[in-house]
Amino acid sequence: MSSSLEKLVEDIIRESKAKAEELKKQALSQVEETLAGERAEAVREADLIIRSARSEADAERNRRISQAKQQARLLYLAERNRVLREVLKDLRSMLDQFAKEDTSYRPFLLKSIAWGVEAVPSETARIAVSERDLKRFKGTKLVEEALAMTRTPKKAVLSDEPIVGIGGAIVMSQDGKIRADCTLDARLELMEPQLLAEISKILFAS
Repeated sequence: MSSSLEKLVEDIIRESKAKAEELKKQALSQVEETLAGERAEAVREADLIIRSARSEADAERNRRISQAKQQARLLYLAERNRVLREVLKDLRSMLDQFAKEDTSYRPFLLKSIAWGVEAVPSETARIAVSERDLKRFKGTKLVEEALAMTRTPKKAVLSDEPIVGIGGAIVMSQDGKIRADCTLDARLELMEPQLLAEISKILFAS
């Protein structure tokens, strides 16, 4: 992962931490309120039952408290997953913004194309980019500059058929049978399990 992407990940984790902590407090407050209510109700019902059978009262109280704990756990997990989804949504938004800024994005795109061309065992490669990049870079020396970065001399052409995604490129062999996915979307997908684990550890460690 490039340094630009690493910085984006660090930024989104830092910015999301404050928001997530607030959401975490709200979730825990709701959990405690639910648990307290269930405990109080369990105690009230237990007091009525205890007159006739103390053992039944204890069993009923424990059952209700156990149910309340389970409900509280489900509420907390639901809130946790919601926060993580928001973090990923924010990260996609930041990557989209990254793809709009030529200063940092163009070098990334050049490296991605160069890597893809080298990875595809074909003398001539086809390069597909997003519709936004096709409009922006068609007619420029993007492909020539990317080929200059490769170690093996090859030919490449920019496809007129755009791909759907945030940015980056898909490089294909001449017959289209071999593809190297060098898109931001593919990188985000590869990063997602580790990213979710890291964010979860930072935001929900306690």
